[in-house]
Amino acid sequence: MKSLLERTPYSPKEELSRNSLIITIDGSTTAGKRLVAERLAERYNLTVFNTGTTIRSLALLAIENNLVGTDNNNVTNIPVDFVERMVDFYKAMPEKLAVVKPREGEHTARIMVGARDMRGELLAFRKQKAVDNLAAVIASSPLVRDQLYQLWRGAVKELGGAIVIGRKTGLDLYPDAPIKLYLFASPEASAAYRVTHDPTSLMHQSTEELYIRERDGQDRVNGLLDRPADALAVDTSSYISRDGKGMLELEEKIASHIDSRFIIK
Repeated sequence: MKSLLERTPYSPKEELSRNSLIITIDGSTTAGKRLVAERLAERYNLTVFNTGTTIRSLALLAIENNLVGTDNNNVTNIPVDFVERMVDFYKAMPEKLAVVKPREGEHTARIMVGARDMRGELLAFRKQKAVDNLAAVIASSPLVRDQLYQLWRGAVKELGGAIVIGRKTGLDLYPDAPIKLYLFASPEASAAYRVTHDPTSLMHQSTEELYIRERDGQDRVNGLLDRPADALAVDTSSYISRDGKGMLELEEKIASHIDSRFIIK
């Protein structure tokens, strides 16, 4: 199966089954990945699975179970053996992380721990930066990711056709996915969008911009922002800065590229 960028405009379109199709979306912090995924999911009748929500859920659980130290907002102490503790904790969880199909009328899969809907709890949790920063540590660990890859691949198989968002989804998780996207934006544009639209943002734009630069810089060092060679890469800075109209144009740009190469049935 040829990847998105290997095809020429003169190649016959390849038919892809909607029930087993996987689209991956990698990219930088607050570059519009979730919004693009939701729009494409509605357009092609697919399910959105955000791997980052599972990682942030683990960060929240680690904080709740005192695997790290925190102050009123941020992480203050991460033990040197935190990764090993995190893996042990994950394996011993009495109620496991579960990926559940979306509610009626929605497109995004839910992340559950028992009866707890983790996305809602993450939005309501007071120590947002502690979750974000600890999630970055968890995401950078191959030991933890190896555990989560088993969960993610099994979940996507059960979901059917899915748009999978997250770090290295097109490199490690689904290297053979027929459609891969890589979205990135300038720290300035991402910060402006974040303070206006992200309910987890607790900082001013200049502070958010500094945080995004530091977060993306660390992710880059850890290889989490590596770009799949066969991904369609789009700078979304000018799109996310124009809200609805910009996102509609971005959706049309990406969908046009997909539709010129594939028939999704």
